[in-house]
Amino acid sequence: MAARIPQPHRGWRVRIGTIAATLLILTLGLLQTSVFPSFAIAGIRPSLVLMAAVILVMVSEDSRALYWGFLGGLLIDLLSAAPVGVNILIFTLIVYIVGGQGHRFDRVNVVFPILAGVAATLLYYPAVVLSLQWLGFELDWGEQVWKRLPRAVAVNAGATALLYPVVRLVDQWTRPQSTARYLGRARGGHFR
Repeated sequence: MAARIPQPHRGWRVRIGTIAATLLILTLGLLQTSVFPSFAIAGIRPSLVLMAAVILVMVSEDSRALYWGFLGGLLIDLLSAAPVGVNILIFTLIVYIVGGQGHRFDRVNVVFPILAGVAATLLYYPAVVLSLQWLGFELDWGEQVWKRLPRAVAVNAGATALLYPVVRLVDQWTRPQSTARYLGRARGGHFR
């Protein structure tokens, strides 16, 4: 008869963290698409959902940020006038690119997530304009990218600095516990 291996129990903290992450993305998406079009900062709407996904990819060790990027892009596409699929693709690609490059750096302070937010903004604005032009929209590169991009970098860098502690806290709540800790507790071991 095979011995039954105890399964790790996901604690209440992880479940509350997952709910908090979902509420955070929904709140940021609603703020980005409903509040900031009327109250733009320096004429720019901050890309809150994208910046939250970029922060998550910088502070976490797993692929949850890709889910945040994909679902955040879907949320922004559904809540805005953009064609569905544009932000999904761009958010996911930017989170993947920034995350791949960001794993080279130590992530102990807010500086690298802010720099990643700047890089994401520099990639996002031209990608959106190019995608919308490819879909047949008439957009002026000079107005949409070159005049707005410096202000967008500043606004999104500020948004990244403000979102950093919140996203880091949600990451800590939703981070799965290591298997070694579960197995040690199941066998009666003590970990400090």
